[in-house]
Parts: sequence; C-alpha cells; structure tokens
Amino acid sequence: MRRLIATAAAFVMVTALTTGAAQAKAADPVAALAAQLKSAHGVHFNSVSQIRPTLGFKSRSYGNLQFGRSRVTASDIVTSSATDGTVPKELTELFGEFSGTASQTINLKGATYMTGGLVDFLQLPAGKSWIRFKGKGNASGLGGSAINVLSPKELRTLLKSTTSKKAGGVVNGVATTLYTGKQRLDLSVPGFPLLWTLNWKLWIGTEDGLIRRIATHDVLESTDNKGKSSKVVLGSDTYLTNWGKKVWIDAPAEKFVADFDDPGISFQPSIVGAINLGD
Repeated sequence: MRRLIATAAAFVMVTALTTGAAQAKAADPVAALAAQLKSAHGVHFNSVSQIRPTLGFKSRSYGNLQFGRSRVTASDIVTSSATDGTVPKELTELFGEFSGTASQTINLKGATYMTGGLVDFLQLPAGKSWIRFKGKGNASGLGGSAINVLSPKELRTLLKSTTSKKAGGVVNGVATTLYTGKQRLDLSVPGFPLLWTLNWKLWIGTEDGLIRRIATHDVLESTDNKGKSSKVVLGSDTYLTNWGKKVWIDAPAEKFVADFDDPGISFQPSIVGAINLGD
C-alpha cells in the first residue's frame, strides 16, 4: 500500500511539473509579435485569395514586410492573377484579353508605388515604369487578408473574438494552436443595407507565439429595395515565414517614377478605343 501511495504521489508531482513546464512555454501572441517589431527586420508572406461570385480571377501574392518599432512600416509585394476562362465579356471588351502580367507594389513612407499589372493599361511618360499614389495601401501589408494581425493592438482586439482554441497541427515545421473567431459589422448607410461577417482562423506557434498561417472568409450581404439579397464572399489563405529576417525596402529610383496625377499619363489607345463615350 505504501508503495502504491508513493507511486501515485510521484505521478501527481511529475504531472504537475511537466504541465507547468508546458504552460510556461506557451507564449502570448501579442507579446511575441511586439518583440518582433524591430527596425529593419520583418517577415515573408505568401497568400492566395479568391472572390465569389467569381470574376474569373484567382490572385496570388508574396513579398516581404518591414517592421518599425510598433507596426509594419514598409512592404514589397508581387501579385499575379490567373483566370479560369470565365472573365465577363464586358471586361474583355474593355481591356482585351488579360495577360496575367504580375504587378509589384511598394508601400513606403506614406506613398504607394506600382508597376506592371493594371499599370500596363496606361501610357506613362517616356522612361517611366512606376506610378506613385499618395497615401499608404493596406495597413497590414498582406495581400488579400482583410485583417491586420501584424499590429499588436489590432491582434489583441481580434483575439477577443476567439470562439474556439485547439491544437492546429504542424505548419512549416512548427507545432501550432488554432484560434478561430468571428466578427460581424453593420456597414449599412441610408438606402443601402450592408452586413460584413468576418470568419477568421490563426495558426499560432504553440511555443513561440508567432503567427504561421491566416485564413479569412469574408461575407458581404446586402438587400435591394425589392427585397432581393446578394452576397459576395472573399477568401484568403496566407502563410508567414522567416520571422525576424533582416528586411530593408527602398522606393524605386525617382527617374523611373511618375505621379498618378501627372498630365502625361493616359490610357493605352486600345483602351480608349473600347470606351463608348456616348453611353
């Protein structure tokens, strides 16, 4: 009996110690993110997004994000779109067959620079290959994701809407915990009811607290004045890798950049010819 009691006591002690050790290893995701926000360091991402009802496109983007002391301060993203052969006739009549040329977007110091992609439909001044827009793009820096999980403040707010938390399996060689949640916002304005439901999933490293994967499923719902409802769904799946890598993003050389309001910018002749100004 004494041996049985001693064995049971030892088992309870070992269990308590190992459980405590496991809990000690579990990092706070918000604190883990904040620790990564160091100047000239960052993370790499790869993302796929698609919209339904489809316009015939599936978009893929990848790139590097550069951190400052509290947020993403710059991003360099390459985006390509593939078509499935169901692009609406109205679009092909206006723009012609889509070439699928990749675009590159740089967000830096309050400005957005773009080249390739839709920029190819424009005639730029001689020697220019980039367009500069005033104002930054997506604050998260990520491709099609509608949530900013790379801001400690916004990540903390998002995690408050967690509805489930369980083992998430291994992502890129890292054991993860899967957080799932939902947010619902009423974006209606007079005469135009609009509801936005955001369903999200985060795979977070169990030991280091760093986000490894983000999946979102956004549903926009509206109803017209006849009571007919319509729904648009945007889904994205994003992987984050190389946390802590050194990243420094520069703007394109000024000699290659034209501002969007430059009077020398116009549509390509083929686009102008497709527009019926009498409509």
